[in-house]
Amino acid sequence: MSMPAGDLGSPVDRSGPAPLHHQLKAWLTNQILSGGLPRGARLPDEPEICERLGVRRAVVRRALAELAYEGLVDHHRGQGTFVSWPKTAEGLTSGLWGLTAEAALRGQSVSSRVLVLREVPATETVGRSLGLVPGGPVVELDRVRALDGEPHVVVVTYLPSVMVPGLVARDLSGPVSLYRALREDYDLPVLSSVRRVEATVAAAREARLLRVEMGAPLLVLRSVTYTTGTRPLDYSIAMHRADRTAFEVELAVPADGASRMVEVSPVLLGGDGA
Repeated sequence: MSMPAGDLGSPVDRSGPAPLHHQLKAWLTNQILSGGLPRGARLPDEPEICERLGVRRAVVRRALAELAYEGLVDHHRGQGTFVSWPKTAEGLTSGLWGLTAEAALRGQSVSSRVLVLREVPATETVGRSLGLVPGGPVVELDRVRALDGEPHVVVVTYLPSVMVPGLVARDLSGPVSLYRALREDYDLPVLSSVRRVEATVAAAREARLLRVEMGAPLLVLRSVTYTTGTRPLDYSIAMHRADRTAFEVELAVPADGASRMVEVSPVLLGGDGA
């Protein structure tokens, strides 16, 4: 979406004390936060802004660079500069209720498209993660999960077949929550999780499913969740769009001096699981 020519206006005042790049940045920030520039909107090219405002290119570049640093705009080589889409804050140690429940509290809707739901022999990695002998039966669930209709994450989940009999026959598409089904139908609440975040880029499959370009940055969240008796319940690999996701933790040292991690976030967090 391109920004109409009249939207830029004249945000700089050469007689004022504030530097020109600061004035331009402040005006663009206000337009973005107020919705005057909607998410996904394409800003005019740098030469066009320079011509319309009568400012040097260095002024425009510095203003846009500071906006990009603050996460308000994204620059795509060969395409231009766009207003960033808001990122969903997700946690590394929270989200144990699942994406469906927490998104509902944020007023967002979640839907899932099931790509694979079958029983397969556990690979060495899956078996080790779930405490199973390699080759033992596990349920493989591969889904694309969307927030408000926009693809958000591709996640493949493995569960020990013996713990979830009949799961492969269930319909887990649409708004269905896997974690809720595990809790209510199998009496398997998710009580804890170990997670690791890595960076990668989208291959052809992820690019198609998430509607991004090949090579676009992704955040990979690998998780093992545990249920009662500290039994491994699922192992999942979730590939998140990096332009829509941010993981947050806050580290704190309590009064007793013991090293401990406490996590908070400014919005309710969405997990990569159910």
